[in-house]
Amino acid sequence: MHKTFRILIDAREFATNRTTGIGRVLEGLIDALAEASFIKGIVLSVLHAAAVPYKLRDREKIKTAKIPEKFIKAEAALTAFSGRNVDLFISPYSKLPLFGSYCRSINIVHDVLDLTHPAYRRRVRVHFDRFRLKAALRKAALTWYDSAASMVETEKLIGYTGNNPKVRHLGIEDRFNTGADDANHILAKYNLNSGYIVVVGNGLPHKNINILLDISTELSRQFVLVGVPEQNKKYWTDRYPQARALWIPYVNNRDLPALIRSAFCLAQPSTAEGYGLPPLEAMACGIPAVVSNIPVLLETTGSNAFTVNPHDARAWLDAFESLENNNIYQSQVEKGLRWVEQFRGRKGWEKHISDIEELIKGN
Repeated sequence: MHKTFRILIDAREFATNRTTGIGRVLEGLIDALAEASFIKGIVLSVLHAAAVPYKLRDREKIKTAKIPEKFIKAEAALTAFSGRNVDLFISPYSKLPLFGSYCRSINIVHDVLDLTHPAYRRRVRVHFDRFRLKAALRKAALTWYDSAASMVETEKLIGYTGNNPKVRHLGIEDRFNTGADDANHILAKYNLNSGYIVVVGNGLPHKNINILLDISTELSRQFVLVGVPEQNKKYWTDRYPQARALWIPYVNNRDLPALIRSAFCLAQPSTAEGYGLPPLEAMACGIPAVVSNIPVLLETTGSNAFTVNPHDARAWLDAFESLENNNIYQSQVEKGLRWVEQFRGRKGWEKHISDIEELIKGN
């Protein structure tokens, strides 16, 4: 009989009424991992069991373990759980448990923006976070990087990329597809009409949404900004009171594919990113993505998105206007669909699963 293994995962990213990119990464990885024959069980360390995505509930191999909300107690609980008949610990963050792990571990570096970007590197916790990143890189048995760009930035910052660093692009959930479902009730739920330009993200400075707000009155189509918290929204609306945009602070994760499919295109004008899931999700839905021509987005989209200088407002206007040409529009749709096919569903996580199997069987 083949030996099977138990895996502990820090799943604190799952939270009620909040959907993040890291949360979507976790959901896809855990779903694929639960189907692996060499896995006996998966324990999700969560703050609230009710926040676990529906897709992962009532699965035979998946169990939850509640951890305290207080920081120190939560970190101590993760360490304790790692010593309870567990073969591997996976952190969806660059950090590992503050008090260590009793088993081997994997960490994921999505980006190092919070340590390098001018808008964030003066944070009070920046030195502590840098210390935790360095410690994790030296202790983890394997470090995944979402992109080669993130690995390069980490090496510039720390001078080291880990004991066993691997670049692994992320999978895209199957529900992001070209399905012809009736989205009218979802559009009505958010008071939308189809044909808008959708922007998905938290609205932090590196998302560079000011470039879109600045040109919003010059376009016939409306910007719909999804996932920007109220405090970030206020920052932008105070500075661009005349901007033509609809803000939706929170969208149910199950509604997001329909909202993207109902858009004319997706825009991501970021000046920096670690990966950039929304452009790929849009491409998977058969919607063109217009993105900044920064290295990471060129890498993760395979240069199959419509690329624009993130600092040139006129270039963004020209890009949106170009897509009004049906031939150009369809060409972008076809390129996007071809590119994302490799990342769809569980097959998008095959390399991650192979890495795990190799690590825990290679004792």
